[in-house]
Order: sequence, then structure tokens, then C-alpha cells
Amino acid sequence: MTTSAIESFVHRFLAGFVGDPATAVDRLVQNSSGLTVNEMLTALGHPDVAAAGRTFGVQLMADLMHPTDSLYFDSIYGAYRGQRDIRGWLVPTMSSVPFLEFVPTHEAHVFADGSGHASVDEWKMVIDPTAIGGEGEPIDVGRGVSVRRYRDGWINWSCDVYDTGPFRTDPNAGLPPVPEVSWRTDPNIEESRVRNFDFEADCRRFHETDSEYHDPIFGTFRGRDEITAWLLDVMPKCGDIVFEPLGPIFDDGEVFAQEWVQKAIVPNGGRVEMTRGTSVRRYRDGAVVYAADYFDTAPLSKPDVLAAAAACGSTLSLNDIMRWRNR
Repeated sequence: MTTSAIESFVHRFLAGFVGDPATAVDRLVQNSSGLTVNEMLTALGHPDVAAAGRTFGVQLMADLMHPTDSLYFDSIYGAYRGQRDIRGWLVPTMSSVPFLEFVPTHEAHVFADGSGHASVDEWKMVIDPTAIGGEGEPIDVGRGVSVRRYRDGWINWSCDVYDTGPFRTDPNAGLPPVPEVSWRTDPNIEESRVRNFDFEADCRRFHETDSEYHDPIFGTFRGRDEITAWLLDVMPKCGDIVFEPLGPIFDDGEVFAQEWVQKAIVPNGGRVEMTRGTSVRRYRDGAVVYAADYFDTAPLSKPDVLAAAAACGSTLSLNDIMRWRNR
């Protein structure tokens, strides 16, 4: 599809929309957009869609979700399946937070995965006080990542992962409980068990000086020496945990992304889910210059997860966390 064809697609979408985009949740699109992944991303970011108002962008995202074979996961609200349910949740939810903006921290990156395509978008959440009649500068409230998978002109997988822990400290926030989702891991992709992983070798892959690692619990580390000191200190204290893959590893030599579920392996061999996350790495000249782990810290405080952490041998303490955060 050419640029002019994308313009035509966006024009047809905007001109043909019926009803109030903030409340039109019964809309069901059953014909594929016919767009490639890059064209979908271009349409979603099109200035005419932005100018029409954010709810039009949300509606377009819902239009691109497969009518039945699609999943949308959000770290606060959980998983929704099928275009109708996705739209029924996504539109009113995003309409209720006009003050919240999602600002890209990197350009979207597209992978070919053998059966179609996938994209990874990293962003930060920003509260704009002026959107609700306030004053002041925008306020950063957290980082997140979106991984989407595309098939035959549709999006069939969209997962937004970020840390909801800081939002849950206010009992009046009105957030739903930590969602429980039954994730199907990919048996064709090797899992990563911490006690068998060579962290020293992995750390050597980081650029000596021009590298950074972002973690929602411990903060940001820069340079190979600091990254190595941190990882070699904390990872052996995590106990017998494993990262089970939620689909393919995306790695084209420029960007790496993998979705996973972290589980504790308890003495009887059982596995207890702890949290769900996504890891992103970026390379330059073969060296890792950027790494970020995105996951929700809120489930880690659940009693069953705390018990599983102790049972799997974790000795990681609050003192360990604060020592690194306050370094």
C-alpha cells in the first residue's frame, strides 16, 4: 500500500465513523484492513487521527484487532479476547483518562517472526495536569512496553506491560485487583532457569561504557561494571526461579524482545507464577547498549507469591533493594 493509499484508509476511517468515538463500543469490523504492519503503525500514528482526538486512535486500534482470534492484555485490567470485548473495555477506559499520555522512548521496531510480524514499542506514561484543568509541567509516572503480533492484516496479540505497584499504594485509587491470567507458554522455546544461567558471560556482552539497564525494582544501571556488579549480586539471591517464554524470541541483531512469565520452583517441583514481563535489548556493533525488563511488581507482594519465593530459596531482602537504589 502506498502513502496515498494509507491516506485514503485514514480518510475512510475518519469520514465513515458513526457515533461518538468515546462511547461507540458496539462497532465490529469484520474485514481485514489489508495493511502491512508498518502501514498499520503509520495509520495509528497518523496526524489526522491524532487531530481528531485520542478516542479515534483508540477506536482505530480496536478496528485492527482480529474479530475473534485476538488478545489484548493490560497490567492493570488483565486480558480481553476478541475485538468486541477489547473495544468494550479499551474505549471507555482510555476515555476516562484524558490526562494520561503515552510518550515513545524509542521508535517502534518491527520483526518478522516466520508466521507474520511483531512490533515492540517502549514508552513512558505522562500525566498532563492541564488536561484536567490544572497547571504545571507534565509528570512522568512510569515506563512500559507494548508487544504486538500481526497476521493477515490484523493485530491478534497486543500486550501492554508496566509496573502497577506504585499506582496501588493509594487505597482510594479504585483499581481492580491484580489480574490473574492463564498464560500458555511456548514449549518450542527454551526456558531460562536462573540457577543454570551464565550471568558472567551475559554481562560481558554489554558495552563497556555506553550501556544502560533499566529495572522497575532496582532502578537504572550504566556501564558494564555497574551492570555486572548488580546482576551478580542480586540474581543468585533470587532462588530457584524460571522465566517461561510466552511465544517466540524476537531478535534481528538490532533489537531483542521476549515475553515471559516468572515462576518460582518450589521443593515439590511445582511452579508458582510470580509475575509476567517483557525484556528488551538493543545492540550496537554487536554489543548490548540498552536493556530493560518490564514487569508488574504488585503480584510479588501477594501472600502466595511471597511464600513461594521463600520456598524456592530466595534471600533477596529490602536491604538489598535499597542498597542498590540508593547507591
